[in-house]
Amino acid sequence: MSSSNSIHSSAMKFAVKAWSNGRARAGVLHLDCCPTPIDTPSLLLSTRKGLPLFISPDLLPSLPSPDSHLLHVSPLHFLEGLSMTTISKIGGLHQMLGLHEYGFAAVPRDSIQCLPEANSTNKVGASFETPCGRLLIKPAEYMEMISSLRPELWATLADEVPAWVSDKRNKTSVDRTIKWLDECIALSPTGGAVFGAIVGGSSLEERQRCAQEVARRNVSGHCSFVDMR
Repeated sequence: MSSSNSIHSSAMKFAVKAWSNGRARAGVLHLDCCPTPIDTPSLLLSTRKGLPLFISPDLLPSLPSPDSHLLHVSPLHFLEGLSMTTISKIGGLHQMLGLHEYGFAAVPRDSIQCLPEANSTNKVGASFETPCGRLLIKPAEYMEMISSLRPELWATLADEVPAWVSDKRNKTSVDRTIKWLDECIALSPTGGAVFGAIVGGSSLEERQRCAQEVARRNVSGHCSFVDMR
């Protein structure tokens, strides 16, 4: 995930501290919930339903701080268990898990359990292989999850495709992703920084087109996807 050079939203502030030949940069991320700023690039801890695997909540404070204060969460993990209505009534992830000094970054997919399935994705929504089976997630459904979980940062829904697909399929993935970006922004709740998804498979031209379209929208940064399976 990458932020624009200077961003200020209700949940996040980001500023660049240094550049390296105009290609790499170092910055600082301020989240309202985190007690200290987070230097970037930074570690994004993978979680299962908001809790890091193999690390109990009581041991989280023993990890290096603030490097470990940003947690990646897949909203699709919560299709099992408590309903989104219940999570919303509790007060979102922070209240439910008791992790009040940690920031959550919500991305539809993860690297193991909730993987995109390009062959089943259509113009209505994105398809994922999940512990609940193969599911089609529509933008409105995804935004209901985001509204209930209340993460500090969240990536929009994307039509991810493998690197080997045709130019036509790459173009379609970008068109759908931009369409869903607009729908997600229109449905976005108050609070939380929006990160636009960048897709296009292995096509440099389509990835550039997607990035340009994302940059035209009111987003706080971008999240780049490529499925190498």
